[in-house]
Amino acid sequence: MRIHKIIIVISFCFLTGSSFAQNGEGETGQYHKFSVYAGAGPSYFINNLVILKDQVNNFQYAVSARLMWEPQHSFVALGFETGYYRLYTVTSTYPNPKADVSNSSVPLMFVVSMKFSKKFYANWAMGQSITFNKVSNTDSSYNFNANTWSLSDFSATFGYRFVQKPKISYSAELKGYYSSGYENATIALLFIVGFRL
Repeated sequence: MRIHKIIIVISFCFLTGSSFAQNGEGETGQYHKFSVYAGAGPSYFINNLVILKDQVNNFQYAVSARLMWEPQHSFVALGFETGYYRLYTVTSTYPNPKADVSNSSVPLMFVVSMKFSKKFYANWAMGQSITFNKVSNTDSSYNFNANTWSLSDFSATFGYRFVQKPKISYSAELKGYYSSGYENATIALLFIVGFRL
C-alpha cells in the first residue's frame, strides 16, 4: 500500500512540474487533455496449473480499455485501466466427472504512461481484479462457480503508435498481466484505437 502512494505522489509531482515548466504563462485548464483507448487481441496463458495441466487451452483473448489524462507538454500521463482477460479454459476428458473450466479476470487499475518518442510508449498499471472461475459439470445441471477479489495485481505494456492524427490514433501493444489471487499470468498482443476527447 505504501508503494502505491509513493508512485502516485512522485508521478503527480513530476507531471505537474514538467507541465508548468513547458508552459511559461502557467495557464491552468488549457493543456489538460483526456483520451480514451480501447482494443482487443489474442493472448497466451503462462500455464501454472498442476491439475489438468496438459488439457489447458493457453491461447485465449484479451480486451483492454483506459481513460488517460495527457497534459500537452508532458511525456507522462495518468489514468484508469480496465478490461477483460480470458485467461484459460480446460475441458476435462476424464471419464468421471466431465467438466468445463474457464478462468477470467476484470482488472481495475491505476496506470502511469510514459512516452519515449512520438511512436513508442510504455505503461505500468497496479490495482485489483475480479477473478471469475467457472466450473460446469457436463453430466449434470450443477455448476461450481466462484468470484474472488485479487488485491495486488499489475500489468506492464510496451506500445508502438503507428498512426497519430489530431483526434484518433492506432497502436499495437504487447501487454503482460499478472493476477496474484491465483498467481495467473498472461501475455497479450493488442490492437488499440485511441480517441482524444
